[in-house]
Amino acid sequence: MRALVFREYGGPQVLKIEELPDPIPGFGEVVVDLKATALNHVDIDVREGVSRFDFAMPHTLGLEGAGIISSVGDGVDPARIGERVAVSYIRTCGHCEWCQRGMENICVNRKLLGEHIPGTYAQKISTPADHCLTLPDTVDFGEAAAALSAFGTAWHALMIRAELKLGETVLIHSIGGGVASAALQICKAAGATVIGTASRDDKLAQATADGADHVINYTTTNVRTAVDEITGGRGVELVFDGVGGTAFTESMFMLRPYGRLVSIGAHAGEVVEFDIIEFFRRQISYISSHTQTRDEMRTVLDLVGKGVLRPRINSRYPLDRAGEAHEELAARTAYGKIILDID
Repeated sequence: MRALVFREYGGPQVLKIEELPDPIPGFGEVVVDLKATALNHVDIDVREGVSRFDFAMPHTLGLEGAGIISSVGDGVDPARIGERVAVSYIRTCGHCEWCQRGMENICVNRKLLGEHIPGTYAQKISTPADHCLTLPDTVDFGEAAAALSAFGTAWHALMIRAELKLGETVLIHSIGGGVASAALQICKAAGATVIGTASRDDKLAQATADGADHVINYTTTNVRTAVDEITGGRGVELVFDGVGGTAFTESMFMLRPYGRLVSIGAHAGEVVEFDIIEFFRRQISYISSHTQTRDEMRTVLDLVGKGVLRPRINSRYPLDRAGEAHEELAARTAYGKIILDID
């Protein structure tokens, strides 16, 4: 099979197409012929060697993938051959405390595709059969790949961890990103008012078209002042933050008492200043959230299939042009997801 791998850390130029042995399914496993994968900023971190993950070289990137089951191992019903599926990118053990409690996203033995183990920048992948999620007929492979991490992560953060409620006002930082634009759709479907920030007016226009009630260009406007004006001095009930850095620090002053911030990433700064006095006086909550369960992935794929949620795909590239796709992702010009079409 053809796969995109890298043998040393570096820029997009280290990504090379190579021929690798076809995977063979073990007991309880299937092989999926991948049709599409999606890019995530963690791909860049892994490629550049700043991700803190341990893996063997050569390494294949890619969290998300969707395709067709082409072969099955012992213990798997052969009738599954030909099934259209999305592949859960969280490889779990199935027997630890958290897996037994249905919270396999924090499995103590978990490994993530493209991070700890070879991922989906390839024509084929072997995976446990129970990690394959049947796709609704109305969802194409690119949409499925775009939905897994973005909508799954946003759903878990907003609905499970932060317990988003009808009528709340939510501030979404850098609303043009894949997860943030997914969060916008989930918030609007849940009946929330959304304030979004971005550095580009075109991204803000797209967010407005997707239902954002208020938008702020943080390069030309003070976000804290703007939020205060929009909310009449009340502040917001919830901040959705995938940025970190100064946005994380400043968000404290935009939350109303008993407000919550849910953090899903920190691409603008992992170590931040934190005003503990302001934190406890305002009685606010900072909540962490990472990935999602397979049941939550099924939920968002079902909602995509019904048209309630719609993945935003900014651009698509063939696998051998992944370097260009990485350059676009690094430039942060995309609104929504960037897809690699495997075939």
